[in-house]
Amino acid sequence: MSTSRAKKPTQIQLTPNDLDFYYLPVRTSLVASRHTDVVCTVDCSRLFVNGAHHMVFALDCTGGQGSYNPHCGPILRRGENLWSEARGFIIFSDGTVMAERWNGTAMPVLTTVVNTSGAVFDPALHPIFTVHIQAGYRSGAFADRMRITIHQGITVDGSVLLDGEVAGAGWGWDWSGVHKVAIAAIAAGFVPPSATGCVEEILPRSAPDAVLPFAGFKLRLPAS
Repeated sequence: MSTSRAKKPTQIQLTPNDLDFYYLPVRTSLVASRHTDVVCTVDCSRLFVNGAHHMVFALDCTGGQGSYNPHCGPILRRGENLWSEARGFIIFSDGTVMAERWNGTAMPVLTTVVNTSGAVFDPALHPIFTVHIQAGYRSGAFADRMRITIHQGITVDGSVLLDGEVAGAGWGWDWSGVHKVAIAAIAAGFVPPSATGCVEEILPRSAPDAVLPFAGFKLRLPAS
């Protein structure tokens, strides 16, 4: 007897309320000095030109939207709730990259990542690129540090367009042995559940045609 299995998504699209996200399956590890290693190739040629504000790679996602945070209700995609706490990077249409630490409030921690590669990263010129993120916990080679490298094309062997990192206790994470990673994108027309009686209204907004195809999205947990 054959059984059908749900297909993995190959893109996110902002038709539902200017926001979409997708979680990789949760991974576990046994060694606290391991670090998170995320790779993903994206094609943003139909993302920013169709109204998206930024794309997101979120690491160590925990919690969910609900009555205890500013959104006051769940934000569900593919049956899963948007995280409330995480750390990661956001990428804007002009090539600006920022590190973000979501803390379950309306005031997440944000800082601009300095591009030390010597190249110019512009998604309009190089819409297909591969993101490589390495983020440590409290010990190991990447302790209290998150690094992002963006390569032109579909592999990490492509030319480096951006290389930068953030460091310090605020950018580390307390190792729990459980690791959850997401890719996401959002546009300015997103309406939070707090504006609609704590129940999200899933309607097309400002960027219904914004699409972000992705491939090779994977989470690895190498030893540091």
